[in-house]
Amino acid sequence: MALTRRRAFGCFLKIASLLLSLAGITGLTGSFLLHKYRVYSPFFSSFYIILPALLAVVGGAILLISGSIGCLMSNKKPSCLHGLFVYFLIMVFCVVVTTAALAYIHKKKLDVDLAPLKDVFQNYSGNSQDPDTKDVNALQLELQCCGVNNYTDWLETPWFNHSSKNEVPLSCCNKTFHFCNGTLDFPLFINNEGCQIKLEEKLLLVVDIITITSLVVLFVLVISWITVAQLMRHQPPQEYRILDKE
Repeated sequence: MALTRRRAFGCFLKIASLLLSLAGITGLTGSFLLHKYRVYSPFFSSFYIILPALLAVVGGAILLISGSIGCLMSNKKPSCLHGLFVYFLIMVFCVVVTTAALAYIHKKKLDVDLAPLKDVFQNYSGNSQDPDTKDVNALQLELQCCGVNNYTDWLETPWFNHSSKNEVPLSCCNKTFHFCNGTLDFPLFINNEGCQIKLEEKLLLVVDIITITSLVVLFVLVISWITVAQLMRHQPPQEYRILDKE
């Protein structure tokens, strides 16, 4: 009976370890936000917006290690590996709780984090060598957006007023219309959505993935702790032998 129960707990631990490894791979998606921070850093007010992503990557690496250890020891007798596994689970718990908390906080204050967006658009000069111009064009091309809120924002920029042309940057053009030259005479050829909304949507998607993954990991951690505790509790009975007097 005890052996059967031990095998069952060992099976549960292996499944939980595989789930931890899978969550670790998913947690590494936080690297997406880290990459985007390098591209979009001029539009963010501080470095702190990427902290949830940074912790998600660290947590994902620890989860992969924890999952590997759990799979190795799932069918073995209690040893130092079990203690090491529990230690890694405690580390993961701390990282995951912090990640979920930071993700929730930054989800509520994306408007503040993206405050510099307007300033960068106002500094647009049209010179391809200018850093702000390059950043704005790259943002509008990738997200298929135009202006901060919509294309009419360009009417209030110094670049538009000095150019004396009734047009927006070519990066505002909808990819569907290859003959678009940015002129406002044909606004249907220009992307209607603003860049702030699109950038917020992308960031919110990453933050939601991190939050959901964190909650799933916490659930699997609880199962793993219970399983390891039961394995340590139900140790195999010691075999006794009668020694020969001779």
